[in-house]
Amino acid sequence: MENHREVKTLFLRYNIGRWIICIFSLFLLISCGAEEKERVGQKVKQKRVVPKERIERVSKDYNFFLKSMTGRDVNIKTNSGYYSFSHIKKPIVLISFFSTWCPPCIGELPHLNRLQERYQDRLSILGILLYDDELTTKDLKSFVELHKIDFFLSNNIKNNVRFANFITPKLRLNREFSIPLMILFVKGRYYTHYEGAVPEEMIESDIKQAINQIERK
Repeated sequence: MENHREVKTLFLRYNIGRWIICIFSLFLLISCGAEEKERVGQKVKQKRVVPKERIERVSKDYNFFLKSMTGRDVNIKTNSGYYSFSHIKKPIVLISFFSTWCPPCIGELPHLNRLQERYQDRLSILGILLYDDELTTKDLKSFVELHKIDFFLSNNIKNNVRFANFITPKLRLNREFSIPLMILFVKGRYYTHYEGAVPEEMIESDIKQAINQIERK
C-alpha cells in the first residue's frame, strides 16, 4: 500500500514538473516571438526612413549653375526627366565629367575637340571638372591651352559635384563612379552615356543616329 502511495506521489510530481516546464517554455517562446517581432518591425521602419537631407536634395536640386574661368555660365534646369541648358540652342548636348590629372580623361580630349568641330552646328559639349579642388585658375588656363580645349569647361567644383550627385543615381551609378563619364542628351532628353574612355567612333555613331532622328521629325 505504501509502495502504491509512493508511486502515485512520484507520478504526480513528475506530471507537475512536466507542466511547469511546458508553461515556462511557452512563456519563453511568446517572449522571444514578441522581441523578434519588435526587432523586425524596427528594421522595417528603419528601411523606410529617408534622411531629411536626401529629401531636400531630391526636392530642391533642380537648378545647377555651371561657370567657366572665362565667366561664361550655363544653367541646367531639370523637371520630370527634361533638361534645359541656358544659352545653348543646339539640339544635342554632350556632358563630360573629368579631371585634369586623369590619363583616360586627357586621352578623350582630342576626340571631344574633333567632335565639337565636326558637329558644331548640332552639338554643344560641356566639360565639368571633378576632384580638382586645388586646381588654380593659372593651372587650368595652362591645361586648356595645352590640350586646345575648344568647348565649355566648368571649374565651379562645388556646383559640379552637386550636379554629379544629382544625375549619377539616375544612371544607376554609385557616387564613386569612373571618369571620364559622358552623358548624351538629345532635345533635352537623356539619350545614352559612356563610362570610362570610349572610341570616338562610338560617340560619333550615336550623334549621327540622334541627328537622323531629329531630321525625321
